[in-house]
Amino acid sequence: MARPTKPILSRRGIAEEALRLVDEEGVEALTTRKLAKRLGVEGPSLYNHIAGRDDLLDEMTGLIDEAVDPSALTAHADWREGLAAFARTYRRAFMVRPELVAIIASRPVRSATALSAYERAFAAFEGFGWDPRFAATVMAAIDYLVLGSAIETFNGGFDRPAAEYEDTYPHLAAALRAADGVDVDDLGFELGLAALIAKVEADTTSG
Repeated sequence: MARPTKPILSRRGIAEEALRLVDEEGVEALTTRKLAKRLGVEGPSLYNHIAGRDDLLDEMTGLIDEAVDPSALTAHADWREGLAAFARTYRRAFMVRPELVAIIASRPVRSATALSAYERAFAAFEGFGWDPRFAATVMAAIDYLVLGSAIETFNGGFDRPAAEYEDTYPHLAAALRAADGVDVDDLGFELGLAALIAKVEADTTSG
């Protein structure tokens, strides 16, 4: 059987290659020309499958969202454990590509995978006995915590050794020294998650 003379493209294959391009060269390198070259085709060939940059970003977002596991919400007898497990899997999926997350977070949710994840999460929240408004508030808080922690890194926000901040910012320098070699990003996320769960528990108990 003769082999095809041109690569066989698909939406998923294009998006997977786009993610590899971002991983290797950064989000600034994500152009149609560069992506087409990596796929071994001419630029217009991509548009038979992807309508444009927004459509490509939606498809890429869908691939990232596949690693989010809404079933974690109902895999535990205690909703607190389920909520924590869901938030952690959500964060793991997105923290791999912080540059891309910043773009995704500013765009509407359109991918079928993401919409399905939200649907399953809200179905689980209904099972917890939460009304839709409270469920939306909890989901918003999870989004803020997860996406913020995926984009932001505490230690990475300071590009000089702690000692160089000492004279002018001694308290900052002390904090940076104390945080050196410690995964304060994980610790900070877990602190925020514990606070979120405690607040949800307090609101549901008092209500």
